[in-house]
Amino acid sequence: MHDTEQHHRSISLILPAWNEAEVIATAVAEADAALSQVTDDYEIIVVDDGSTDDTAKIVREVSADNDCVRLVQHSPNQGYGAAIRSGFAAAEKSLVVFTDADCQFDLTELDRFVLLSSRYDIVCGYRIDRKDTPLRCLYSKVYNLLVRLLLGTGVRDVDCALKMFDRDVAKKLRITGNGFLVNSEMLVQARQLGLTVCEVGVSHRPRTLGESTVSIRHIPKVLAALARYWWNEVQFPTVASTQPVAELVKSFDVPAEDATGRKSWRLPLLEFGLLLVAAVFMLTNLGYPLIDRDETRYAEIPREMIATGNWILPQLNFQTYYDKPPLLYWLCAISFKLFGISEASARLVPALAALGTLASTMFFGSRVFGRRIGLLAGIVLFLSVGFAFTSRYLLLDGVLSLFVSLSLFTAYEAIRSPRLKMGWWIVSAVCIGLAFLTKGPIAIVLWLPPVFAFAWLSEAHVKIRWWHYGLLGFVVAMIATPWFVLVHQQDPTFLIEFFYKHNVARFAGDFHPKPIWFFVPVLLIAGHPWSFLTIPYAKFLLGRDESARASRPPAVGYLLLWSVWCFAFFSMSSCKLPTYLLPAAPALALMIGHYLNEVLKDAGNPDASNPSEYFFARFWSARTATATTCLAGVSFVLFVIVWTESTSFSLFGWAMFWAMLLMVSLLLMADRHQAKIAWASSAGVAFVFAVMVMHQMVPAYSRSQTLFGETSPLADQIAVTKQTPIATIDHEFSEVPFYLDRSDIPNFADVSDKRLADFVSSSGSAILIVDDRIAASDLAKQLSKNSTLTEVGRRGPATIYEATNSGSPTQLATKPVDVNEGIQR
Repeated sequence: MHDTEQHHRSISLILPAWNEAEVIATAVAEADAALSQVTDDYEIIVVDDGSTDDTAKIVREVSADNDCVRLVQHSPNQGYGAAIRSGFAAAEKSLVVFTDADCQFDLTELDRFVLLSSRYDIVCGYRIDRKDTPLRCLYSKVYNLLVRLLLGTGVRDVDCALKMFDRDVAKKLRITGNGFLVNSEMLVQARQLGLTVCEVGVSHRPRTLGESTVSIRHIPKVLAALARYWWNEVQFPTVASTQPVAELVKSFDVPAEDATGRKSWRLPLLEFGLLLVAAVFMLTNLGYPLIDRDETRYAEIPREMIATGNWILPQLNFQTYYDKPPLLYWLCAISFKLFGISEASARLVPALAALGTLASTMFFGSRVFGRRIGLLAGIVLFLSVGFAFTSRYLLLDGVLSLFVSLSLFTAYEAIRSPRLKMGWWIVSAVCIGLAFLTKGPIAIVLWLPPVFAFAWLSEAHVKIRWWHYGLLGFVVAMIATPWFVLVHQQDPTFLIEFFYKHNVARFAGDFHPKPIWFFVPVLLIAGHPWSFLTIPYAKFLLGRDESARASRPPAVGYLLLWSVWCFAFFSMSSCKLPTYLLPAAPALALMIGHYLNEVLKDAGNPDASNPSEYFFARFWSARTATATTCLAGVSFVLFVIVWTESTSFSLFGWAMFWAMLLMVSLLLMADRHQAKIAWASSAGVAFVFAVMVMHQMVPAYSRSQTLFGETSPLADQIAVTKQTPIATIDHEFSEVPFYLDRSDIPNFADVSDKRLADFVSSSGSAILIVDDRIAASDLAKQLSKNSTLTEVGRRGPATIYEATNSGSPTQLATKPVDVNEGIQR
């Protein structure tokens, strides 16, 4: 740009000032001298932000002698952002510059800014040789790193207080904050608006007059503002304050009315159909033998509740069981009372809990996102490997997941508007209380952090008061406390054993210790086939382009907090089991359902020459997931054939079926025109796999392992009667009293228990069911010298012995009884 052109560009220079009486006159004089060398048409706008010294008075005196100087005054102090906002509003020239009133910049360097302004919408300075203290420079480097990482500003010195804007650009920028985040806010909006930004190095001078208003005590406030701005403006744009999220996605749903004006029932019918299919899958064929040791344990405890009439103190093998609260046991005991004591009655509880979790996920998904996403989330949850398996397996985690997910769903309903909905809040408290009675304090641990974090981060949602938490805690206590009081009266050691040993010590690694990365493969396997969306979904979730940003409502952020906290907490815990992640499944299903809606509604050209935005997720992820499911089917059947040495017609048929599907799935990878049905076919294959495993393979496995279940010949082959003395050793073997309906079978937790010899001596002859890891010689050492120990067979995790008093020293013998006849181990 030639000098004549440069001087025709008019400049408005904004000087925010707060208590700068010592330096303001110098700052204005330097600005006036520098601008006069750059342009003939300029103004200096001093924004006095509620100063309590003589800043405003000095500026008035200067402006009386210099028509280029103007004063804008705030009363009281409103903050740095408000000062910039007022300066932009008052600016009248074609270029707008702002800088601090501390004289740390050489404003004669503005000529380079003016040159660059003809090609860029915004010109940012960066300090070449910063003259601040080392500590403040360190703070600045860390802050700039965070800003670039979270906000994607793309500049190296975001808070350099020397920036030039075209006036029209300055008027477009929506500065909402009043604090130090104003520079970041402007640059983020510039990127979102597609404005061009460049950087230019500037000289930096030490501050000689006045005092800086920035100190270490501002760091927490600045970081909090940064986190909130990133959450609401970049990551999950706050739209809930203006309209429900469901309205934003209504265009993706089937229309409420068809062409004739009649209400469309397509989506409700599909949701009902999904629940019906899920009910058939979960509630049928539940009568196969219980699987050691979780199912046998959680069925025997409620049976003993009925047998003893004690519904307060949980007992296993008629000894106090301290591990968990009683809600699952109560539900199973009620089922036993209604339908009789059986495997199906026991498994009915987790199956109904899983069905309730599925229904609630679809219901709340439809309320928050719309029916189409609610349906997709239901399909994702139902067909996830981990959820399908646990839906028919007697575990605490299924019931816990129902109440935890309900507590978090209802909490979101309570806080997603500007005013707390007390009804939903109370329902959330009730669900926490029931979850507490299911598995203890983990109910609060999984609920509180995501709800608190979301309410703190989100600007458009209600701010929860401490008394709200107090009310919720009171309701939880009213539900959970009575049982804890009653159980303490029966066993004063219960509370210490439960809260310390089975919560604190368990977290520290006293049980099931696993490495910190344990849940990474668990999550990928349990989330199959949807885990093949992990990479494209991560790109969608972290993407900064406007289309991805606009597609991420605050509800997705809430679900992310829920699922990430569940994953992080259990990863930090040394005690780990795969089913611990189950409470995160509904949140993950809704997140994937929301993403699938974006993927499936994408109408881009699927041709390889012109791939659509989501083509990888819509086609390659789906086809790879299908092929992997087919490969898993072939491998699973072959493993069963080798492990059981069985060549039944059904296994051979399954092997041929999965081999054929595998070949078809590989061939379909070349047919990209079928992308629209890729995930539908993948879901269908996943459903067939779930049916095969859960309705045939798992029941077959349980029948091959059970000791006294219906399919086991053990009871008849060793002539067990109601009077036969039996003991279980070094393993719970809870199925033994369950299937034999006995209350007189002692359990010796350790083979070295001194009472074992007394039991055999007093019985004369007894059946000993021992963990198969215990050597016969170790068992023989514990018996009296006059006992004979005979191995009569092995089945499942047990070795079965007959111990008799022979009148001679302890012997090991072999009895010609084959309990494994016709049994595949």
